[in-house]
Amino acid sequence: MIAKKIAKKPEIRDDYSHLGRYVAAAREKGEKLDRFWIVNCDAGTNLADLDTALIEIEATRAFNSGSTDRTYHLVVSFNAGEQDKLSLADLQDIERAFAEALGFADHQRVAGTHINTDNFHLHIAYNKIHPKTHRCHTPHRDFFTLDKVKRAMEQKYGLKVDRGIGAEPNPVSAKARDYEARTWQQSFERHLIEHKAEILAMIGTASSWAEVHQGLAEYDAEIRKRGAGLVIRRIDGAGAIKASALDRSCSLKNLEQRLGPYQPPGLEQKPQPRTPRKPYLAKPLTRHPATSKLWRTWRQDKPSG
Repeated sequence: MIAKKIAKKPEIRDDYSHLGRYVAAAREKGEKLDRFWIVNCDAGTNLADLDTALIEIEATRAFNSGSTDRTYHLVVSFNAGEQDKLSLADLQDIERAFAEALGFADHQRVAGTHINTDNFHLHIAYNKIHPKTHRCHTPHRDFFTLDKVKRAMEQKYGLKVDRGIGAEPNPVSAKARDYEARTWQQSFERHLIEHKAEILAMIGTASSWAEVHQGLAEYDAEIRKRGAGLVIRRIDGAGAIKASALDRSCSLKNLEQRLGPYQPPGLEQKPQPRTPRKPYLAKPLTRHPATSKLWRTWRQDKPSG
C-alpha cells in the first residue's frame, strides 16, 4: 500500500467541487469507478447524492474563505490482486483510519475507488474546514502519520508490505526529510544520493576542478566554496548540502590535495552541457508505479484561477 497526499501548486485554484467530481467520474482512459461514498454530509452517502453534498460542502467552506488551501487530496494505491481481498466495509474502514489519524474524522469528505488495467486505488477528498467550528485543519508532519496508518492497515488486512520511511536504503538529513514531508517531493539531497556512486566515481577520476564542475553539471549540480568548506548545490543556487556530507573524499582539504587550490565553475573555459543528463526534477515521493501517473494527471488537470 502507498498512501500519498497530492500536493497543490500555489498558483492553482482550490476547487473542491472539481475534485469531488474527479473522484466520482474516474474519467481517465481505461479507468472506471468501483466504489463511492460520502461522509459527514446531511445530503446523503451515495453517488446519487454527490451534487447536493458538494453544495453542502461548499457552504461549509464559505465560512472560511480566508484560507487559501482548504482541501486535502489523498490517494491510497494498492498492489495487484488486492482489490478482491477488500470489501466496501474494509475500504471504508481504511479510509476512516486515515481520517482519524490526520484529524479529519469529523470533516466532510468524498471517497471513491478507481480501477484500471494497472492498479486499484482509493481517492479521498477531505474538506479541511470543520463543519461546526469552521476552522481550517492542516495535519502536521502527515508524511509520517500516513506511513504509520498504512503499516497498520497492511497488517490488519494482510496486504503486501511496501517499503516505508523506516526502510531508507539511502537516508537523508533531517532538513531534507522535513522538506520532503512538507512538499511530498524528492529533495535535492536525495537526488544526489541516488547518483552518489556515479558522482564519486567521476570526482575520483577527475584531474582538474574544471572536470569536477563539468561532471557535476550533468546532475544539475555545482560545487562551491562556502566558509571553510565546500557545498554541492543546484546550478540555480538552491538546495545546498555540505560536500563532505555526500562523502568525506569531497571535503575541501581532500580535493585540494588532489586538484590544487579550489577554482570556481567557469574559471577554465571548458564547454558545459546545455541540459543536465540527469537533472533534479523534484519527483513525487512514491515507489508505486501508479501514483506518479496520478500525481501528474491531477496537477495537469486542475483548473487555474
